[in-house]
Amino acid sequence: MKYIILILSFTSLSSFSQTNFYLGGSASYLLNGKIQFKEGLVDVGDKLGADASFGFITDNNFGFELNYSGAYNCDLEFRSYSFTGHEDFFTSVDIHSISVNYLQYFENDTPFTPFISVGTGTSVFNIKKDDVDDAVRFALNFGGGTTIEINRFISARIRARYFAPLIFKGSGIHAGISTGGTYLGLSIDASAPLAQLNLDAGFIFKLN
Repeated sequence: MKYIILILSFTSLSSFSQTNFYLGGSASYLLNGKIQFKEGLVDVGDKLGADASFGFITDNNFGFELNYSGAYNCDLEFRSYSFTGHEDFFTSVDIHSISVNYLQYFENDTPFTPFISVGTGTSVFNIKKDDVDDAVRFALNFGGGTTIEINRFISARIRARYFAPLIFKGSGIHAGISTGGTYLGLSIDASAPLAQLNLDAGFIFKLN
């Protein structure tokens, strides 16, 4: 029993030693767009922001990270259609995105290490208007970039990601019989009316 415990302990320590934890921080620029609703058109302005990450990279060249990205006081303009009876207004919105991302790195013989990332999380739109509620959306993101090694503990990182906050229109369970037998499934109807492009550049600091 003691030998089993020693082997498991050694394996855990070995796995831990092969994992590099890091903290990251960067400046970002969020490119927003326009959203078409039946009541009118919402135009969200582009804005500088901030990005922070905590994650790890394994010796197998993949990793996970918890990421926060924020853009503050983005201009927001609502232009209503004349037949709806709504009033136009101009205000601002804070956009907060929190996600868990998977990263795959492609090591080579240069200081540049390209990577791709995919993730999922939540986007919160804090609209600065008294009679408008905050919008909380399930969001997907994907993109890529490169790290540039400066020394053993510090690397620069440049990344571009597409953010897709989703609006769910409905879901349902369906079943039936076909030539291959019976089947049962779940369908979800969702769309991403706002296409966001997040560009960030900063540094990551290895903790071990």
